[in-house]
Amino acid sequence: MIIAVNIGNTRTNAGVLNDEGAFISNLSCNTTRTPDGYRAFASSLPVDARVLCSSVVPEATLAFARAIRLYGFCLEVVTARDDLGLKFNGLNYAELGADLFTNALASHFFWSRSVLNVDLGTGSTFCVIREGVYLGTSIVPGMELSLRALTSSAALIRPIELAKPSRVINTTTVECVQSGIYYGYLELVRGMIYRVQKEQGRLFVVLTGGIGSFLREELHDVIDIYEPNLTLYGLWVASQKIPQFPLV
Repeated sequence: MIIAVNIGNTRTNAGVLNDEGAFISNLSCNTTRTPDGYRAFASSLPVDARVLCSSVVPEATLAFARAIRLYGFCLEVVTARDDLGLKFNGLNYAELGADLFTNALASHFFWSRSVLNVDLGTGSTFCVIREGVYLGTSIVPGMELSLRALTSSAALIRPIELAKPSRVINTTTVECVQSGIYYGYLELVRGMIYRVQKEQGRLFVVLTGGIGSFLREELHDVIDIYEPNLTLYGLWVASQKIPQFPLV
């Protein structure tokens, strides 16, 4: 049994997969990343589980590893430095985020074609993988981050929740900001998908990430599949290729 954990800048996601790669369930993981939260998570894990992690937050990785070690688990950390069959097109793979790497592993394994991974999270990434070669990435600030940047920098705009307004042009500050962020970001994603394919040719478009679930219905005509657990599936793929990764 595989426990796959993705520690991102904003959220920590975890799931249980069996040895054949079937997704069994998501696991609740304390998003505040407190020692107590991580210990509570570790105490609920099956004793025979193998715990694999991709992380872009080194401090949180160490805290998580210390917590699960108390319950007899070792944390295996997957990075782009691991030789898992992907090739790099002149990229400095040491700079490639572990989440983007494991996303690429999953897409290459399950779809084996030219793929565009669109991961909408703290940052939004557009990554192209063609026949096992990671060609490159484009990165823009995420939707929530863009909203926080606006509300924290404008003295007269208070914090505002993400929402889809019914109109593009509105009359209240809250709805005006919500409209601009929602419809503006939607067109950003659409435009990036169009431009990437104009440059790279037709690609199988995989949408993932926390904001992906928020925008998926509006993007149905420009994506091929929405997979919320893409990174966790990538960790399962990694587990099938190497018996044990470096321990933390």
